[in-house]
Amino acid sequence: MNKIRDYFDFSSAQLRVIALLSALALGLSGYLLIRSYAETSPEANSPVVYLGDAATDYTGLFVVDPNRSPADSLELLPGIGKVLADRIVEYRQHHKFASEMEITRVQGIGPKLYERLRPYLKVQEP
Repeated sequence: MNKIRDYFDFSSAQLRVIALLSALALGLSGYLLIRSYAETSPEANSPVVYLGDAATDYTGLFVVDPNRSPADSLELLPGIGKVLADRIVEYRQHHKFASEMEITRVQGIGPKLYERLRPYLKVQEP
């Protein structure tokens, strides 16, 4: 410690902080290294999610077309449960969504919920 103190001119308190931070960095590096080689349990793996029919290409995993997506895929959207997903499916049987904003015509989906859903919606051309 004296050689380091003479070379860098640190006080003993500063050297203790540097030693503590170095030990913490080494400990975290070791933890991350061990964790990167650890086996994951089958429960930790994400399930495969299919949105709509297989012939339709979507721009992202969580971007859904309210005109084509099945109810169980719509349930993945934030704030949409089984009841609202069924209402969306029932609504689209009579009316097609021309834009993402039209989903607010479904009973139970107001402006606040629409703002949460907007990043996940994409109405595709027929």
